[in-house]
Amino acid sequence: MARDQHVRKFYGANLAEVFRAPLYDCSLKNVCGVPDFALTRLKGGPMEMQRAPAYPEDRAILICVALAPTPVNRWRARIDGQEVGVSRSIAFATTVIDLMKPMEMWAAGPFDYLHYYVSRDLLDRVATENKIAPIHSFRMVFFEQDLVVAQLTKAILGQVRNREPLSILALEDVSILVSSHLLQHYGNGKEMLRAQRRLESWQKIRTEEMLRTHLEGNIRIVDLATACQLSPSHFSRCFRQSFGTSVHQWLIRLRIDIAKDLLREPGPSLAEVGFRSGFCDQSAFTRAFTKLEGITPFRWRKLNGEGAVATDHLVPSELGPR
Repeated sequence: MARDQHVRKFYGANLAEVFRAPLYDCSLKNVCGVPDFALTRLKGGPMEMQRAPAYPEDRAILICVALAPTPVNRWRARIDGQEVGVSRSIAFATTVIDLMKPMEMWAAGPFDYLHYYVSRDLLDRVATENKIAPIHSFRMVFFEQDLVVAQLTKAILGQVRNREPLSILALEDVSILVSSHLLQHYGNGKEMLRAQRRLESWQKIRTEEMLRTHLEGNIRIVDLATACQLSPSHFSRCFRQSFGTSVHQWLIRLRIDIAKDLLREPGPSLAEVGFRSGFCDQSAFTRAFTKLEGITPFRWRKLNGEGAVATDHLVPSELGPR
């Protein structure tokens, strides 16, 4: 039984093996070593329509995000006796599937999907933390626009495409956001999540202190939440309300601000700056910096480092001969 559960939990990995697709797999495991939440990228080249193997029922919800538009005739399925297919060929189209329902699926290539696997156990925990009854039924949709899922996917896509594992903090942050979104917008329950509120001043200060001492993201949401005397999911939602972004995105912004201070110094190399500001390597640092600042760290240092001349404030005579 333990082996069966392990195999079923790696839904995305099984599919990747069938279609021989490159695999990105990053997961959070429970105390039994079985993933409660997983991210899997499936990408494949041209391929004729194939039938995927039958999967056993799994107490989980699967969100599939089409990173590239899927043509209307390149994917279809029979779920719980209902024939479904591609309703709109758009990038970041979202499909939500209840894996408790019997499913047969056919797919053709090329394809590129990011899968969010969310166990019912995780959903039940988030529901309990927010004092609502566990939701037993979820609405399924196929290739529809979901702005929340699309935005979340875009935020982590750079790391996924470069096969960089998300830090434990980033992965927990994403898992809570996805779980809350599923409960709020796809759960067939009458109760709603509790109204959001902001972190109190002391909670904000404590959170910032802890994040500054864990720039690499090697800290869990539960640790931050415990320090603020909140549940993990409630803390995550209050943080977003207070700071206007997720915990992980706020930490990236903090890393970049620290990196900019280091770049003003002539001594540290770019690799050292990236390491000291919490990035795993120089390439990850360069990508994140360029994405947020619109300029490479090398160029930013040229313009803002010690000895840089702000020529826009000089009169023509100070600029020298033309």
